[in-house]
Amino acid sequence: MSEAFVNQVTLDCLLNKQMYNKQIKTKKAKLVNKEERTFYRKRTFNLFKDIINNNIPNNLLPDVKYAYDNFFNATINYFKTIDNNDIIQNEYKDVIFSDDMSCNNFDISTNYKNNSEIDLLLTRSIKIETPTLDKYVIKTYTKEKQKLILPKQKEINLNDPELKTKGIK
Repeated sequence: MSEAFVNQVTLDCLLNKQMYNKQIKTKKAKLVNKEERTFYRKRTFNLFKDIINNNIPNNLLPDVKYAYDNFFNATINYFKTIDNNDIIQNEYKDVIFSDDMSCNNFDISTNYKNNSEIDLLLTRSIKIETPTLDKYVIKTYTKEKQKLILPKQKEINLNDPELKTKGIK
C-alpha cells in the first residue's frame, strides 16, 4: 500500500465531516494556486516591471502596492546580508590554516599507545580530596580591574556600485 492511500484512509476514518471538507478545500486551493501562477506569470512580471519603473497603474489596489513594498524591503535586506557576508569572507580568503589547526588529519592511534589510555579520556573519573581548612576560610584578593577591550564594528559600504548589479546575468 502506498503512503498516500494510507493517509487518505486515515483522513476518511478519523476526521469528522467539517474537518475533512476543510482539508479537501485546502488541497484544491493549493492546486489552483499553482495553475494560477503559471497562468498569470507574464502579467505579474509585467506589473512588477511597471511598478519598478514608476509606471504605476491608476487602478492598482493598495494591498498590491503594500505587498510590493514588503517584498522589495525583504529583498533589499536579503541582498545586504549576502553582500555583508561576502565582504567579511573576502577578508579571510587569504588565510592559510596549518595542519595543527585542522581536525581532518587527526589519527587517534598515533597519539595514544593503547586502548586503556583512550578509555581513560572517555570515562569520567571521580577524585576524592581530603578536606582542608582552605574550603572554610574566606580569602580576599585585591586585583586591579582589567580594562575591557571591546570589539570594533566594521564599516561596510553596502551602497557600493558593484553591489547594485551583483548576481544579475
